Amino acid sequence: MLGIRTYLPSTVFCPLNIRNSSARGKFSINAASVSSYTEFMTEFNQITTRGGDRGQTSLADGSRRPKDDLIIDTLGEVDELHASLGLLKAALETAPEIDEIDWIEHCLLRLGGMLAVPLSDPTYSKMNILTDTDLEKLEVWQKDLMNRVTLPRLFITYGDSERGARADVARAVCRRVERRLVRLIRERGMTDLADGQKFLNRLSDFLFIKARELDARD
Repeated sequence: MLGIRTYLPSTVFCPLNIRNSSARGKFSINAASVSSYTEFMTEFNQITTRGGDRGQTSLADGSRRPKDDLIIDTLGEVDELHASLGLLKAALETAPEIDEIDWIEHCLLRLGGMLAVPLSDPTYSKMNILTDTDLEKLEVWQKDLMNRVTLPRLFITYGDSERGARADVARAVCRRVERRLVRLIRERGMTDLADGQKFLNRLSDFLFIKARELDARD
């Protein structure tokens, strides 16, 4: 059996213990609380399940959705943001700033759980969802960065440094994810995502300042 730490829009965003066996394939999901976030370990009996060959995938409660459904699309956008942050993290050198990005990545896993588990599911109330406490932590980091960097007064072009450019790419993706959440809140009444939307709003600000700080350092 292959064990990999990862997450997929149709499965691992679920912060629960799930075991499923069907013609589409076999998978098991185990979640364990690690400090302030939930960490996921997914074990696959097989990588290719063919479950999505007809253009559908599953949410954490097993409900099937078209792959272009707005929720599934948003999960994919969160995945892209996570990957962009990983690219930034791989270029950082100091343990504190690497730990910051790692914490943010785990916050995105929690946001994915909020998207993949319907609010009506009884397990939703047991999830480690994003709250104002996470927002406040990000704001503290943002203020610390602002004390160490001079921000531009006008619009700028990007690419003064490779690491700064990676942060800018992550910021742009973050804004796109936030727009998806705003749409879910407005069109589908998913007001439980409001704290997630606020977190992404702060995150994009943090990443903009982080990019300028990296530009100045490099």
